[in-house]
Amino acid sequence: MNLDCQGKGIPFKFYAAYYPPIYTKVKANSLSELIKGVSIVDKNSIFYHVFHPMLSSHVVPEDLPNDFAFWLRESLHDEYLAEVVADIKGREPLTIEDIRKEILELLNTSTHLDKTADYPFVFISFIPVVYPLNVEVRTLAEFMDAIAKVPVRSLFYHFVYKRVMGLSKRNDFTTWLEENFGLIDLGEKIAKIDPQTYTEEEDFRQDLLKILEGELLK
Repeated sequence: MNLDCQGKGIPFKFYAAYYPPIYTKVKANSLSELIKGVSIVDKNSIFYHVFHPMLSSHVVPEDLPNDFAFWLRESLHDEYLAEVVADIKGREPLTIEDIRKEILELLNTSTHLDKTADYPFVFISFIPVVYPLNVEVRTLAEFMDAIAKVPVRSLFYHFVYKRVMGLSKRNDFTTWLEENFGLIDLGEKIAKIDPQTYTEEEDFRQDLLKILEGELLK
């Protein structure tokens, strides 16, 4: 593959986003209240508690990559349920509603629904602030350079947020590589990355680059 090729000439424009937290007034002091909360909060709240730790690696234990799992272990002292909730997947084609359903199914397997927690689970939501980076690429070489340099928030927005929240059917990188260059195998390899396996945001960037370099520089 010629790295200077522009394919069909479709540019890739990089954006990024912040997710400023908003208090929902929903709290849970027991597992039954957590189940009710997960059932009623908006999808932004579920997204926040499942995925924001990926952008907050300095405060997240590696073995508990989402807020629900952390609270289950640290406040409710349910090691088993914390472990199974920690293992929920976030890869394509799952949406945030698929993930909500899986969390509820896992929580409902417990027989300790009324056990009181040490401290409440406070549901947080957000209104995203999306902004352009003024970075636009047309060739594969420019794309790899941009992946190496743009803020991780941009990678997260294009790879996780838009797809999981239903704003696009697939992650933007796969869509562009396939539609502009016909790179189906490369697009599929990228799509198999599970964002839930990362508690270090730079590890996510490095794995993206490894896949791109492995396929485009061989």
